[in-house]
Amino acid sequence: MNLFKNLKIVILVIIVLLILVIIRNSNQNIFKQDVKTALDAAQNNSNLLSPDQLLQLKSKWLVVNVGGDDLPDSLRIQNSIRLPFEKLLDKSNLKILQEVEGDLILYSADVTTASKAWVILNQLDFKNVFILNINTNPEELKYKFQPDTTARLE
Repeated sequence: MNLFKNLKIVILVIIVLLILVIIRNSNQNIFKQDVKTALDAAQNNSNLLSPDQLLQLKSKWLVVNVGGDDLPDSLRIQNSIRLPFEKLLDKSNLKILQEVEGDLILYSADVTTASKAWVILNQLDFKNVFILNINTNPEELKYKFQPDTTARLE
């Protein structure tokens, strides 16, 4: 009898674990894209658009300002909206983003904020998401690396 009672407890635990696994796998917020695809896009800068490339796009697009600053005056864009990064995953904001026809162009004065938003939207299976890169001249290293020869490690 005691063995039967222990068997019931084990079966109950297995059923609970099975239910939890099914709930976890049916979650809509699980990442859907392969990480390698995102990594390749970030390394090749194929997810970046300059202002000139943006204005030359022939397809429909929408600029989404995920930062706290306004778009620069040099880019007077009518089809843009502001969605704070902190509220990007709110149901109403996700619905707005899902209804966009064409490309989603993310902008923030701080490129890291736009990059974080790009990763999140990419992993949530949004297609044609790009980052508007205003900085056309990133800082380049101009000096050859020379080790310090005055310090002797002995």
